[in-house]
Formats: sequence, structure tokens, C-alpha cells
Amino acid sequence: MTLPQEGGAGPVPAPPALLPTDRPRQSEPAGCTARQRLVLDGAAGAAPEELLLAGFAALLHRYTDQAEFGFRVRTPGAGSFRLNCALGEGTTPAALARSVLEGREPVAEGEEPADFELVLLPRNDGSYVHRTVQLRYDATLFDQETVLRLLTHFRTLVEDALGRPDAPVSRLRLLTDGELRRTLVDWNDTAAELPHERCLHEAFEERAAAAPEAVALIRGAEEWTYGEVNAAANRLARHLRGLGAGVGGRVGICLDRSPELLVAVLGVLKSGSAYVPLDPDYPEQRIAAMVTGTSCAVIVSRSGFASGLAGVGQRIVELDRDAALWADASAEDVDSGVTPGDLAYVIHTSGSTGAPKPIALRHRGVMNNIADLNSRYAVGPGDRVLALSSPSFDMSVYEFLGLTAAGGTVVLPEPALAKDPQHWAELLAAHRITVWNSAPALLELVVEQLEQAAAPPLEALRLALLGGDWVPLSLPDRTRRAAPGLRFVALGGATESSIHSTVYEVGEVDPAWTSIPYGRPMANQRTYILDGSLQPVPPGVAGELHLAGIGLATGYLDRPELTGERFFDWSCGEVTGERLYRTGDVARYGPDGLIELLGRSDFQVKVNGHRIELGEIEAVLRSHEAVREAVVATRRDAAGDLRLVGYVVPHPGRTVRPRVISAHLAGALPQFMVPGAVLVLDRLPLSANGKTDRRALPAPPPPDDGEASYAAPATPTEKAVADIFSTVLSAPKIGANSSFLAAGGDSLQAMRAVSRLSKHFGIKVNVRLLHGGGTVSGVAAAIDQLLNSAPPSAEPNDGGRKR
Repeated sequence: MTLPQEGGAGPVPAPPALLPTDRPRQSEPAGCTARQRLVLDGAAGAAPEELLLAGFAALLHRYTDQAEFGFRVRTPGAGSFRLNCALGEGTTPAALARSVLEGREPVAEGEEPADFELVLLPRNDGSYVHRTVQLRYDATLFDQETVLRLLTHFRTLVEDALGRPDAPVSRLRLLTDGELRRTLVDWNDTAAELPHERCLHEAFEERAAAAPEAVALIRGAEEWTYGEVNAAANRLARHLRGLGAGVGGRVGICLDRSPELLVAVLGVLKSGSAYVPLDPDYPEQRIAAMVTGTSCAVIVSRSGFASGLAGVGQRIVELDRDAALWADASAEDVDSGVTPGDLAYVIHTSGSTGAPKPIALRHRGVMNNIADLNSRYAVGPGDRVLALSSPSFDMSVYEFLGLTAAGGTVVLPEPALAKDPQHWAELLAAHRITVWNSAPALLELVVEQLEQAAAPPLEALRLALLGGDWVPLSLPDRTRRAAPGLRFVALGGATESSIHSTVYEVGEVDPAWTSIPYGRPMANQRTYILDGSLQPVPPGVAGELHLAGIGLATGYLDRPELTGERFFDWSCGEVTGERLYRTGDVARYGPDGLIELLGRSDFQVKVNGHRIELGEIEAVLRSHEAVREAVVATRRDAAGDLRLVGYVVPHPGRTVRPRVISAHLAGALPQFMVPGAVLVLDRLPLSANGKTDRRALPAPPPPDDGEASYAAPATPTEKAVADIFSTVLSAPKIGANSSFLAAGGDSLQAMRAVSRLSKHFGIKVNVRLLHGGGTVSGVAAAIDQLLNSAPPSAEPNDGGRKR
């Protein structure tokens, strides 16, 4: 609701009530030329005028969540009034009616404002009073159905207020009985018979027993069959049991995407324990905190990563060096002793207190999610997925355990090229990949590669499963141009609810969309959008998304206080005793129940598919001895990508250097959580209420390598490298002594740069050249060396096996 701010003497009008609209507001309102009427009869029709006005104010409050706002009303014979409303916690209809009666301000008649108006027209038919409520509205912003729904909610709220005049406004009913049932029950009618009453490793065992020679995993020219993987996992499970693993226990897995990872995951599950993924790229300090917080009995790793676990303290099992210890163990399936209700894995997400949050997921919930996707999209033995997700990201669970539960094949990138989109594109074609599963940013990288290379269509790629972040509006159509037969699926949810909770298959992208729809609840899962008082909100009104159903985690492992903040029991209408997870996501329902995601209610953000609590980074910043205050925010760079920016205020008399702070962060956080820029401020900007005003934080300067002297690129190779760095980083000044990371680059941009370098020079450029902090001249020298020694291209995979 937009009201003109009128000048003149007198009290300053309250801000307008910004009602949610069906279409974006324009700079110039079209005017309220449309009208909608609704008859109030019975008790509502006979209600005093001040209570009706109070009811409308309460309705605006419930629709907008604004505590202060103004609106304009005209009543017959009494002229036009402006009402400034302020609703505190616990405000009742009776109290609001008194304030409305006392606070009306006359408004001079004149040109009609381009806004809503509530017009009360009493009419007496001889037995009782009818009142017709007329609402004028801008038809370019609101659909007639929306306006009629709003008036219906007004009537429902007034009737409830008449019956309960001392009830808080926040607890008054808005939805009719039919709407309440539709929202809570009909839109959550997701019950489905799925094979979720079994454990994840049992699904793999069934496939191994049915087709032991089927290929479970491919990397390069090497292949592993279901029978081989199953046997190796059984032997490992028996060894882990001898080291104390068992039902109710946890075992850490510190491995990259590799064949050993699948064996380790299955081995841990078969032992009866839940597995805890530990990203080998994480700092030792963070891994130690994760191991301690989950009480891991053992850690499974490989010699290349074990050196980084020296200070952790737990027993380390190295799959390569220690393999002889279980080589003679039985290869038969192990009776794990676990049930579908036991833990399958504990995965960590960023925590606002400075410590990662361990989320405990059960076999049943994860199996339900996997079975839903596989049955919904007919995933089976003929399918192949390219595994790109980090083992610490729950989408990797579907790649390694979801595809194999269906009898499909997991294809792994070569370790040295794991972050190279050109390599991904080659694997998509060479292995006729049918299923893509990743965060949207990774798909966008490979689509860019396919577009630049003018590659032939990917006829085999039939399904893209995207989750973990916002899907760019242009991505579905761009992807389908590269893969004409593709089904493009956007998935939403939270790690706390077993990977995914909502699904939306994207067909034609509506030009009017501002985002890809979030979807509807998946099988055996439910969604509720509630306001701050845990009341269901009407369609079109923003609230916080809550998840329920079979996929919910048991909570945060050994963190009852944190679990209590996010998980709780709830009842409303026909729904009783429902266990909910509060996501922190702000969303709204469409008229048909389709969910639209609007953003976050806290300072949690998603950058390149990673869910990040800004408070965790801030806690690490403040732990530096020279830092007094710290804030982390997100900014869009010139390319439109979201970037983390740190702001620090030093202690008096102390000097803070951004590079020192960045090194401090890198020693305690994963690379994706380290801000690309750190700004030193004299003080943090404050809002009127004394809180940090994040919107007033300065934008970081354009990326620069920070070198005192600039050296122009000298050779043709250096010039080409500098040009590509400059394009990817949107940085105008890239010299021979500039390094990619120091100039503001991150891992996602590094993939883009490597793709462009590989295409430009006609060779495969390793992304490690950029991550190692090499300068333009250093990268150019390495490329020249590759060009001079360029070996003949490798022969295509002929399907043979090398072990």
C-alpha cells in the first residue's frame, strides 16, 4: 500500500503500509482505478466503525509485519481521515480500536490519491445493518483475486476480534476454515509409498547382489564394479569394528572425491556407525573442532591427507598404507545392526557462534529423498552422474549413494582437473552423462564452456538436479540449448531435512518471474509458511518457511540448546504435534500453493552454493588480537556474482593490514568462507537505533593486486594471461606481478579463468596454478613450458580397465 506523503504542518505521517504485490511496483503508480466490494453482515456488519477501522489496521499489520504505518479512510458524512497506527506486542483489538478513535487526523479533500482506500457504506435493510467494504486498488500491481482474498481475511479477522476482543492482534484468525485446510493439509498431501524403510548401504548391497559386474564407478580408464566396491567396503567395515566403530558411533572420513570415498562411506555405514565428512581442504583447526564435536572413534583417510590430521588425536586409518590390515577379512556383507531410524551421517554447516553445526541425519529420511528423486525421474541402471559436489556438501550424498541405489554409475573427474569446466564438458560427452547434480553455479560454468566451444548438443543428458542456491533465470533455457532433451529441476530445502524438501520442474520461464519458483513439498515431506507468532500466513504474504516430515534431522548432535532453537513441536487447525524445523528462509505461497523464496531472515547467506553464517566469519575476525570490531557483508561484483567482504576496526594504536587478516582467516576457515576483500575502517556505521548499519558499509575498491609497483606484461603469453584475469575479475589493472587470488579471485572465478586459458592456448591448464598464488608471469611461464613440451593428446577411453 503506497500513500503519498502530504506536506504542511502537523504530525509527521507514519510510513505507508507496503502490502505484498502480485507484480513489482513502478516508479509512477498507475492509480487506483479498480474496485472490489465485500458485504459484511451479521456481527461484523453491526460492528462499531472504530472496530472496523482497527480491524483493517490489524489486517495491514499482519500482511506487512510493520509495527508502524499510516493509511487513509473515508466514511460517509464524516469526510476523509488519515490514521497513523503503532502496534506493539500484545496489542488487542479493543486497545487498537481506542487508539484509532482518538488518533484520526482530518485530510483535506481534493484529488484522489493513487492508493488503496477503505470506504465504509452502511446500509440498513430493516432487520440489521449491512456494511459494504469497498477497496480501491491499482490493477497493475494486484490481481482481483488477491484483493478479494484480502477483504475476505478482513472479514474473518473482524469476526474473530468481535468474539475475542482481548486476544492479541497477532493471534487473530485471517484464514477461513477452507483456506486453513487447503494451506495446512491439501498443499501438504504428499504421502507416498517409497522404499525408505531400509538403510543406505543395504540399497547398495541389493544392487551388488543383483548385478555384481555392473559398473558402479568410473575415473579415467579405471572402472569399479558393484561387486568390487561392496567387497572392499565389507572388509573395511570389519576392520573399523575392530577399532571400536559400531551402532551409535561416528567415524570421520577425510577424503576427496575418489573411488576410495565410496568404499569408505559404505564401509563406515556397514560397520554400524554414521560417517562424518571432513573436507581435506579445511584448516586443521576446523577439522579438529568437527572431530571433537562429533566424538569420532576413528578417521578414515589416505596418506596424502593424513599429514594434515596429525594434531587431531583420533586413530587414523589410511586406506592405501594400511590396506594389508584388512585384506584377508571376509568380503561377505556385514550385519551392521543399524535400523532405518539410526544415524547415517553427520554433516556440518556454518555456525553463527563461530563453531560449525553438526547435523545428524537418519537413514530413513535420506533414503526417502533418494527414492523420491529416483522414482519421480525414472533414474535407473542406465544412468550416469558426474560427481562434482564436495563430500562435505550434502548433494554429494545423492551422487555417491543415490545413483548407486538406482543401479547407476558415478563418473569422477580426474583429480588434477576436478575444477576444470572444460574437463567436465569433455566427460559429459565422452561418458554420455545422463544426470547432472550440483549447485547452479557449477552448471553455469559448464554451460559457459559448452557455449564458448560451440560443442555439439549433449543428447544423453536428460536430467539436471539443481540445489543449494538461487537458480539464475536464464540458466534453464541456456542449458536446454546445450542439452535439448533435458528436464531442468530446481530443488530447495535444508541440510537439516535430508538434502532436499521442495521440488519444481522448470518448463518455460515466465518473463514476469523475478526468480525461479521454490516449488512444492516432496514426497512424505511438508512445508509451512508462518509469521512471527507461528500463525499460517495467507497466499502472497511473506513468512518464514518451516519444514516437516520424514526427512527432518534428529537435531544438532549433542547440542540440545541449538536443537531447541530450530526444532519444535507445533499444532494448528487439523495439524497436531507436527515437528518443525525453522529454516530462516523468507517465502510466500502463490494462490495455488507454489512457494516463492524471497530471501533470508537472518545474516545467513549462500555464496556459490555454500551456506554461510556471516557471524562465524565475524567471530574469527574478532579473534585477531588487533581487531576490535568486525562485520562481514555480501556485495555484487561487476560480473553480478555475490562476494564476501570483511570490515574491521582495529584497537586504538594498533595497525591492521588486510593481507594479515586474510591469512588469519585462511588459517581457520575453508577457502569459500574467506572474504575476497578486507577493508579497515575507523568505525562501523551505525543506524538511528545504535546498531551496525550494514547498508551503509562502503563498497570495496575495484580489485587490485596491492603491489606497490606495476609491471606491464612483457610477452604475448603474459599479455593473454593478464587479459583473461582482467576479464574474469572485472579488474582493469592486471600486471605481470599480479596474482589471481591477491587480485580478488576466488575458486569459482578460478574455474572460469582456467577454462578461458585452456581454450585460448589449446592445452589443459591446471587450476592449481592460480590457487598457488602464482603471478601472471609465473602462470605464463608454466603455460609456455607446457606449450613447448606439448605431448600428443591422450587416446579416448576405449572402455578398457586398468587396475
